[in-house]
Amino acid sequence: MKVLTIVIPAYNVESYIDRCLSSMCLDDPAYMDQLEILVVDDGGKDRTREIAAGYCERYPKSIFFCHKENGGHGSVINYGIRRARGRYFKVVDGDDWINSQSLPGLLELLAREPADIIASSYRCIEDGSDRLLSVKEPTGRRENYGRSVSFDSGQVDCVIKMHSMTVKTRLLQEMDRRMDEHCFYVDAEYITYPIPLAKNVYYDANDVYCYRLGRGGQSMSLKSMQKNHSMHRRVFDSLAAFYEGLPDMSGARRRYIARCCAQLLENEFQIYISMGNRFSSISRLRRFDRRVRLEHPAIYGATGKKSIQILRACNYWILPLAYLALRIRKARAFC
Repeated sequence: MKVLTIVIPAYNVESYIDRCLSSMCLDDPAYMDQLEILVVDDGGKDRTREIAAGYCERYPKSIFFCHKENGGHGSVINYGIRRARGRYFKVVDGDDWINSQSLPGLLELLAREPADIIASSYRCIEDGSDRLLSVKEPTGRRENYGRSVSFDSGQVDCVIKMHSMTVKTRLLQEMDRRMDEHCFYVDAEYITYPIPLAKNVYYDANDVYCYRLGRGGQSMSLKSMQKNHSMHRRVFDSLAAFYEGLPDMSGARRRYIARCCAQLLENEFQIYISMGNRFSSISRLRRFDRRVRLEHPAIYGATGKKSIQILRACNYWILPLAYLALRIRKARAFC
């Protein structure tokens, strides 16, 4: 049995897929034998297939190419979950890559560690320059590293991002939800839906994932989030409905899932702030947030951002000031 399945959503990534795949090709055949790498071409029209084919020929027992009709990021993850044979499962976007020096250690950890989720650090890398922007750690508790922590203990202090997460394949295959298709922002569903079945998380301090930031057209840019606001709201509504339908579980686990949902709520505020006074942003944000407060009070209260608390306290009237602060912050980032 394979130790790890890596699913690579690969939609028109001919400029990036070589680096992505080469980062996973280890010199030791014993490590390659433990890997199942699924390159899933989501209806692309470029040379991604041709480039990936060379890797499939070199590693016929480890790297596999799949072509499917376009269905979006969520459809690729759903496809990968159905096909995966590895004990653990990880998603690596085709324009990102793996820290090759950390991959052997991850495989060794997965071979011996029974935890349902492994949470590793990841690097944020600037597109074009390859400059290291930051290293994101999966926990703020230093004592968590190198041990398994129960979701019911209240010590899982930070939401585990997709770039950090390696999860048991069995949990993904047994859960009764699938990611939304033909939609952006489904990473939030992927990291949330398995939590009711997951007992614990092991914290790994090694930097495994390399996340490319600053590439034009990325879905998490504010411009793209404005353009695809309806998709973002669709995913928020899916997660909110998921939260409200949760079975009985500990308060700590329920609060963790509420925080997963609250991340999207915080993004909604960012979208409205970035719009300034356009399209009656103040009244639209007020209506949306009040609906969340009435229908999903736990998610409403799960955000601890001071900026959101201030906006609520001022009945959202200072949204133009928040817009101005956002513009100044972005301008300084480019100085």
